[in-house]
Amino acid sequence: MRSTLSDRDPGSPGAGPAFAADEPVRATTAHRQRWAVETMAVAPDDQVLEIGCGRGAAVSLVASRLTTGRIVAIDRAATMVRLATQRNLNHVSAGRAEIRCAGFESADLPANRFTKIFAVNVSLFWLGDAAQQIARMRSLLAPGGRLYVFGERPTAAHATANLTTTRLLLESHGFDTTTSSATRGQRQVLTCVTGTAVE
Repeated sequence: MRSTLSDRDPGSPGAGPAFAADEPVRATTAHRQRWAVETMAVAPDDQVLEIGCGRGAAVSLVASRLTTGRIVAIDRAATMVRLATQRNLNHVSAGRAEIRCAGFESADLPANRFTKIFAVNVSLFWLGDAAQQIARMRSLLAPGGRLYVFGERPTAAHATANLTTTRLLLESHGFDTTTSSATRGQRQVLTCVTGTAVE
């Protein structure tokens, strides 16, 4: 397990402006999704699965980097799927994105297909028994594929606890892991645990 803590100063290059306390949540969400997509380093030919796509912000960011690749995004909420689809009509029409209303457990997904699987703020990774879900994610990954679990926490202590819980979960299911985090102003700590399946 390798850990990288990236404490970005709001004024440092590439960090962008700090968020004011009264700035809309939408700006925070946009930063969270941008950081996630940058962390994954999405390649033009990647086959990507997003679990819990919400309004489709990350779908837009991922699909804009794809040429021969494709993102499949699922969410349990029909309203979120409708909004995500509207937001990404061009990408859907071009075949770069597919957005489905489905729970992860029941979604019809091809085995050994995805080079990258990711989820942002999906509680199954740190609440309850996620053994079956983790096993299924592993079965969906292509050889050499990676699982990215992103979170957002209000303090460094919460972030550390989240990283530890998620890392131990993935390692107990046969993944090698790396962890990373980034602070944004004084409002949020973004975290990522990356898992690569051990053959």
